Amino acid sequence: MGKVKKRQELLHCNQSQNILRDLMLRDFGLLYYNCYKTNTRELESIAETNLIVKKHEELEYDLPGIPKATFLMVFSPDGTKMASAHGNHSVYITEVATGKNIQILSGHPRTPWCIAFHPSSSQILASGCLGGQVRVWDLTNGSKVWNAESQTVIASLAFHPSEKLLVIATNNEIHFWDWSQSEPFAVITTKSDKVKVRYVAFDNLGRKLITGIANTPVNQSILRYMCDRSLFFNELRRVRSGNGGMTYGSQIPNNYSERTTQNETIQSFRTIATEPSHSTQSSLLDTVTMDNHDSFILQYTGNSRTRIGRGSGELELPNDGDGVPFLEDISALESNFSGISSYRIQAWDFSKGEIPDITHCEKNIVIRKCNIHNDASIDISSDGKLLATCFVGTIGIYSLQWETLGERIYWTEAKHIVISVSISPTQEHLLVGLARSIFQEKYTMASIYRLMHKKSQNQDDDRQCIQDWNIYNTENDLNFKNIKKSMLLLRELLPNDQSTTGHISINCIRWAPQPGQGLVYATNTGQLNILH
Repeated sequence: MGKVKKRQELLHCNQSQNILRDLMLRDFGLLYYNCYKTNTRELESIAETNLIVKKHEELEYDLPGIPKATFLMVFSPDGTKMASAHGNHSVYITEVATGKNIQILSGHPRTPWCIAFHPSSSQILASGCLGGQVRVWDLTNGSKVWNAESQTVIASLAFHPSEKLLVIATNNEIHFWDWSQSEPFAVITTKSDKVKVRYVAFDNLGRKLITGIANTPVNQSILRYMCDRSLFFNELRRVRSGNGGMTYGSQIPNNYSERTTQNETIQSFRTIATEPSHSTQSSLLDTVTMDNHDSFILQYTGNSRTRIGRGSGELELPNDGDGVPFLEDISALESNFSGISSYRIQAWDFSKGEIPDITHCEKNIVIRKCNIHNDASIDISSDGKLLATCFVGTIGIYSLQWETLGERIYWTEAKHIVISVSISPTQEHLLVGLARSIFQEKYTMASIYRLMHKKSQNQDDDRQCIQDWNIYNTENDLNFKNIKKSMLLLRELLPNDQSTTGHISINCIRWAPQPGQGLVYATNTGQLNILH
């Protein structure tokens, strides 16, 4: 009872009275009268705050078979379904409310790396795999398939909100595909095949096309030096701890040819009249965590070797059931993205359907340098005005509005390595997923920040929020740091049982669609859980 009472102290008398008033007015159907327009927003905000404060219950979603790693998950526009990409080459469709598996989508030759629902249809889903294949699934009737000629990684994809259009990022190209046709109708490329496209997205209205394109690749000799140096210290640590030590490496064949032909830029987008049928990282390393039983760290080096480290014991590579090491399924990423130090985010005017010339590296910059792990490394707010992303040691939220494009609205330092960001449904909080380091004894899965408003009319609310959380943290003996910038660290999320989940690492974490509904996270061990 004592703990419950402490949590309730976060809601002041005026706020509690507002909740009762709003609930009463909602029951009488009065929330939509002019004088009560803002009450629904208030209820959503309170529900979201209560979710952050309370002690969470955890539900593990039903994932039949052996999903291996879970890399990414996305929600359907109606909020009832969730699609997740897995290391067994499949996409799982799950019912959000019950956690039950509805459907398994199979057919990709390699692991799906990116997935997206059509914003106008909960029955249309796209997925792109490491083997260069894109599938547009109609959940009621089969799929359409397109294979990239070069078979390079499908790094990212996105549906236009209203048109029958899918944009696909692969290698240094962006393809525009009406999936009722056999081939994309337009292709644009960067200046060089070494300048990769890692991210594509539309804003909520489809008036902006957002891209994440590689900056100049780093010197390969420096990259190899940093990898070897980190491996040396990892090895030294294991020897000193008495666990023995051996560096494990496996040669990765590079079977992916790259295009060097420059495609002509198409300057007009044809109007389609049919209905839509849509980790450990540093400035030099881009890494991914995955495993069946343990936490692995893939370091993509310039010499096409995969180096694998873990905290202790001997290493046995997991198999995919056919005797092929699972890590080979990720080798395409090494082939396509090794040596890239950072990515720039740009916004292109798509209001008239004009396809952009992405050879302009200084045009419409939102952020000049950021890290991209997968599509979860960037998040666009539901109103299309804000973009959240991260770089080494920093988390930032930037303006996507033309008049203030690229202005940093919120920012804070990050003491852990960020691989996933998610703006909350109310746009009042930011959820940050963190990579697990092999040196960490106690793993922090995620952090939750409050976005501190800069406008004078909100200063009292922000001041009260800081005071409340300082009281809560002191009474519960929690060591949360009050970062006096434009984000306030509210809470750090730990695994329920550190002893049994010692090797779990987050690959993606997101807010569930409805305010207060929960936090969904995916792990390198294949788990897909919700905290609610």
